[in-house]
Amino acid sequence: MSADLTKPVDCLITAAGLSSRMGRWKMMLPFSSREPNRESNKELDGSETILDCSIANALCFCQRVILVTGYRGEEIHSRYENHPRIKLVHNPSYSLGLFSSIQTGISHCETDYLFITHGDMPLIPPTVFSELWRQRDFDTLFPVVSTVDEQPGHPALLHHSVFEAVLNAPSHSRMRSLLMAGPHRFISVGTEAIHQDIDTPERYQQLQLA
Repeated sequence: MSADLTKPVDCLITAAGLSSRMGRWKMMLPFSSREPNRESNKELDGSETILDCSIANALCFCQRVILVTGYRGEEIHSRYENHPRIKLVHNPSYSLGLFSSIQTGISHCETDYLFITHGDMPLIPPTVFSELWRQRDFDTLFPVVSTVDEQPGHPALLHHSVFEAVLNAPSHSRMRSLLMAGPHRFISVGTEAIHQDIDTPERYQQLQLA
């Protein structure tokens, strides 16, 4: 989807972690996209990565990605620094955990709503973003596979009215718990991709071959 067909919403993607469970840094590992007709960074070096796919899927629907870096942030900045639709933000306190990266990124949001997802989730289709956007209101929306499965996945869709609570929370907070303590809904999206993050070598191989 070209930029003029996207919706006026930012997407925060975290890519700051150590990949400790993976055993090696995962963001730049090769990954084959399943989404046709969307931009990617493959032309940069002839290969597409896990992070490339995660970003490109978001940019199919969202006007801009706020990409939060930490560990090996220089490599990520070098890869995306010239992309007109990616806002690079470094979290110097990434060792404090995921919530600190969300706090770092959320302060750069320029839209009334914000999607939040992670750089190791390369299979989320644009239809998930679309369905959450269609049902947006002032509460937080979490995607679920079906109405009988209330295990929330990603991305979450936040209204800007909750940003202050996130920014003022302790850095050791858990984002999902904080959001679910307030008004929220579960939205059925019909795909397991909302749960498919790449945390282990086994998971990487499984999703590459799927």
